[in-house]
Amino acid sequence: MGLVRTSKRKQRQLTRPIGHYTLGAWLLLALTILIPLLYGIYISLLDINLASFLPPQFIGLKNYTTVLQASETWATLRITIALMALGMTIQIPCGILLALALHQQLRGTKIFRSILITPMLLTPVAVGLTYRFMFDTDLGIINWFLGKFGIESINWLGSQTSGLMAIVIVDSWQSIPFVMLLVLAALSAISTSLFEAATVDGASSRQIFRLITIPLITPTLLVIVMIKIMDFLKLFDTIFMLTRGGPGNATTTIGLWTYKTGFVFLELSRAAALGVMILIITMPVYFLWRKSTRNVR
Repeated sequence: MGLVRTSKRKQRQLTRPIGHYTLGAWLLLALTILIPLLYGIYISLLDINLASFLPPQFIGLKNYTTVLQASETWATLRITIALMALGMTIQIPCGILLALALHQQLRGTKIFRSILITPMLLTPVAVGLTYRFMFDTDLGIINWFLGKFGIESINWLGSQTSGLMAIVIVDSWQSIPFVMLLVLAALSAISTSLFEAATVDGASSRQIFRLITIPLITPTLLVIVMIKIMDFLKLFDTIFMLTRGGPGNATTTIGLWTYKTGFVFLELSRAAALGVMILIITMPVYFLWRKSTRNVR
C-alpha cells in the first residue's frame, strides 16, 4: 500500500500544472521588469521636474505630446536609425564570414575563436574610454597609423560623420564576435550530410552557401537583427564615453537623449515618456521576428 501511495504521489507531482514550477521565475520577473515598467509608465503621466520643488501633478498624455512635437526627438531617432543601418551592414556580414571560417575547423581555430570573443568580455565603458584616447586627433594611435601612409589627421570625434563612424567602429568591434558565435552555433546544428549531398550533385561553394546555408541560418539571423535593433535603440555607454553625444547633439541617439532629458535637464517625466516610446518601437520588432521565424519553419 505504501508503494502505491508513493507512486500516486509522484504521478500527481508529474501532472502538476507547469505554472507551479515557474511561479518563482514569474515573481522574479515581476519584481525586476514589470514593476519598474509600470512605475515608469506612471511617472510619464505626471509632471515631475527635479529642478523645481513643486509637487508632481497628473497631466495625462501631455508629456507624450511634447516629446513627439520636439524636433530633438526625431533628430536623435534619425541618428539612431542611421547608426543601426550602418552597424548591421558591417556587423552581420563580418560575423557570418568569421563563423564560416571557424566552421572549417582549421588548425588553430580554437585559439583564434578565444581571441575573437575577447571584446565581448570587456565592459563598454572601458572600451569607449580606450577608443576615445585612440581616436584623439593629436595623440591617438589611429591617426598616427594613418600618418604612416601619408593620410592627414582626422578629427574623429569633432564632426557628425566621423563621430558616427567612430561609434560604429567601436560597437562593431564588440558586436561582431556576438554575431559570429550565434551564426557558428547555427552552422554547427546543420547536418553535414546536406553539404556532402550538394557537393556530390556538383553544387559550387557559392550555390551551397546561397541555397543551403543561408536558408537554414535565417532564423538565427532574424534573432540577431532583432537583438541588434534593440541594442542600437538603447545604445548609451559607448556613445557617452566617446562623444557625449557631441558635437552638440550630432551623435546623440534616442537612448542618450532620454538620459540627457532625465539627468541633465532634470525633466524626469519626459524622460520616462521617451523610455515608453522606445518600448513601443521595439514591440513590433519582436512580433515581426516571431512571424518571420514561423514562415521560415
